[in-house]
Amino acid sequence: MRPVTHAAVVALSFMLTSLGSVASAQGPKLDLDAIFGSIAAKGPGCGVGVTVPGAPSLIAAYGQADLEHPEPLNAATIFETGSLAKQFTAAAMLLLVQDGKLTFDDDIRRYLPEMPDYETPITVRHLLTHTSGLREQWSLMALTGNGPGTQAHTMPMILDLASRQKGLNFKPGAEFFYTNTNYALAAMIIERVSGQSLQRFTDQRLFQPLGLRATRWREDFRTVVPGRATAYAPAGDGFVASMPFTSVYGNGGLLTTIGDLLRWNAFLDKPSDLPGGAALVAALQTPGHLNDGAPLEYALGLEITRDHGRRLVSHSGSTGGYKTWLARYPDEGVSIAVMCNNGGIDPIEMGERVARQALLATGHADAAVSAPKAIAAVQAPTTDLAPYQGLFRDPVTGELIQLQAADGRLTLKRGASEALVALGEGRFQRPNGDIVSVARNSQKTTDVTISHGQTRQRFLAVQPASADSAALAAYVGTYYSAELDTRISVVQRGDTLVMRQPFAVEWLLSPSFADGFTTRLRGTTTFVFDRTADGQVRGFGAWANGVRNLPFIKQ
Repeated sequence: MRPVTHAAVVALSFMLTSLGSVASAQGPKLDLDAIFGSIAAKGPGCGVGVTVPGAPSLIAAYGQADLEHPEPLNAATIFETGSLAKQFTAAAMLLLVQDGKLTFDDDIRRYLPEMPDYETPITVRHLLTHTSGLREQWSLMALTGNGPGTQAHTMPMILDLASRQKGLNFKPGAEFFYTNTNYALAAMIIERVSGQSLQRFTDQRLFQPLGLRATRWREDFRTVVPGRATAYAPAGDGFVASMPFTSVYGNGGLLTTIGDLLRWNAFLDKPSDLPGGAALVAALQTPGHLNDGAPLEYALGLEITRDHGRRLVSHSGSTGGYKTWLARYPDEGVSIAVMCNNGGIDPIEMGERVARQALLATGHADAAVSAPKAIAAVQAPTTDLAPYQGLFRDPVTGELIQLQAADGRLTLKRGASEALVALGEGRFQRPNGDIVSVARNSQKTTDVTISHGQTRQRFLAVQPASADSAALAAYVGTYYSAELDTRISVVQRGDTLVMRQPFAVEWLLSPSFADGFTTRLRGTTTFVFDRTADGQVRGFGAWANGVRNLPFIKQ
């Protein structure tokens, strides 16, 4: 069988048996080649599916499923979903609620007594809406030197790790903070309450009744899965295998096909195929809220947003080299699924381009035009921007920003740099319409507040990092975290610092601000050293992706 190329999309475009038969010539015309045609025929790629009203579903594939034994991707190829799986875990929990076996307001310690008492109970609802405050399991593992890709993790390991966390990122219900720990624990609750494995429970109650016959959980990464695509990550001029070697699921770990995801979306559009389906789907798509009543865009394993002025229900996923996106425009009857085994491809960007095509093809002519950003039309006069410059850090989230003046403009560096428009009286506007307010005391900027609608984030001024290499000796030593049962050594190597773990795991530290260093670990991780009253370093707090201020004590 010859490799699939982007010219073969017509041959791969078909309706799966449970959804119909052959594509209708009278349906809307979609040019998927224009979006996916640049994918190399001999490299890893993507499968894509799209459903529009009045026409059969279109499924196409581009690229290879296996580079070692060349085999093209096709409509039946099995991919892993990453976090897209969370909606299925949430649906399983809802079935138990409908069965009367638990409620969303139950304290999770009722089912997971191993978890600590944090005074304010963490409820099942907190888990499913990412408002629990629990720290991110994969970042915690990475801080031990045993992050994803370096060790085979199991569900008991995650529970043990979570049970040793003495602190939370915040009080339950106070914030939305996406962490995989929430849904791994949710899967454990489902298994303990149902008395079945998550696989058996969901297969009996969801997958088989809805015809999702290729869908199952990756409970053991060693299981042989016929038809599964191998995941790859770009490396130099080629690729390396990037498979998720973990037996943790619920937060991710779902194996499925493009066709099964389209069937699932069809169920969400018309949930009559399952007893109690209408109530289940309504609950899945009801956004959560915080303790103060502030609404979230996150429901139960689904994000409820607006795109091109239309309601969008979606979720993305990423694990190893698998990248996925599943989306619905329920009012327009448009559904898109993108699953890739190439970690260098952005499925959301590709999927949104498919969505624009589908919306336009179904008569929604305004779909290609997004609402303009609200930016200031007139630049207010500002004589001296230099006093606004500096480094600023959010003491709650640990995020660092920088204000810089150049060429008569103030620039905000928050990852990427962007020019601000001066509004006068210490107020500026970002290109997306956010307002940046700068507070000063005796000509010195003390803090910066970024306002996005009703949400405000405050950053306090911090001193720049010291350029004196002799001062690095104060940080040298061994630091211990009881919550991770892990020791990290800080050593000086010339004019740099290195954090060292067992088995020659090393992280180079880059000075970021006074007593603050960053390293490349699950994105960017920041270590903020703490001093005694007389200036001696006594420990540090780790600020990683999904982890805030995890304490390490100098020994």
